[in-house]
Amino acid sequence: MASPPKPPTELPKYIAEGTPKQNDATLHALRDWIDELLAYRQGVAAEEITVEGNESIETVEESSDGTVVIKKVSCGKENCKCQRGQLHGPYKYIVRRKGEKLNWDYRGPVDK
Repeated sequence: MASPPKPPTELPKYIAEGTPKQNDATLHALRDWIDELLAYRQGVAAEEITVEGNESIETVEESSDGTVVIKKVSCGKENCKCQRGQLHGPYKYIVRRKGEKLNWDYRGPVDK
């Protein structure tokens, strides 16, 4: 006899215990809602990406992990070359929604 699949260990106990009790229609609705929620979090449009005054966006691309943004930045040091327009970078970020705000996840320098 087959055993039910085990829930992911990261899942809160109340979800892991409550989800298997739902009927098939509710589970399908839950799956659809989760897919929509993931698409909302990961699908940040280029028009929503803004930067500080002393930064520049090089590219914005959609990916399965979120929106990839390549940008150049200022370090903020008073005597640095970036204060004269020679920005640092480019650097890669993955931008996703976290609640109502955008979360910028730094991924490191981009190879030239």
